Amino acid sequence: MLNPQNIHLHWVNRLGFVARRQLAAAFEARGHKISAEEWAVLLILWNKDAVMPSVLADRTIRDRTTMTRMIDTMVRKGMVRREVDAADRRKSLIMLTDQGRALQGPLGGIAKTMIDASLAGIAAQDMEITLRVLRAMTENLLQEE
Repeated sequence: MLNPQNIHLHWVNRLGFVARRQLAAAFEARGHKISAEEWAVLLILWNKDAVMPSVLADRTIRDRTTMTRMIDTMVRKGMVRREVDAADRRKSLIMLTDQGRALQGPLGGIAKTMIDASLAGIAAQDMEITLRVLRAMTENLLQEE
């Protein structure tokens, strides 16, 4: 029988759940009602504004229906807006609003504090190996799809 304590994917999954819960709690404690999933969308848009919803869904590993609902919520919250793609009116682009852009500093600081706490006592070389292994595992699983 498999023991979850000895399965690497158990720990990856557990870390993801703990990180999302703590990040959302840290945002809310500082007056930002933003989920970890919304944060992931903002991270993408802060690096490249004007992204199609399908790209956001792919990069955040969400189905397109879930992403549409999330974008609707983010539009209502004033963080993003939808715009019709001038090159192809069948497509829309998701863009940051001024409010969404202004969240980068405060949310980035909150996230950095949590990330730093998660790395306490872990050597930099261990993190380099961990990142390399996690990327390789992700690629291995994506090749299976």
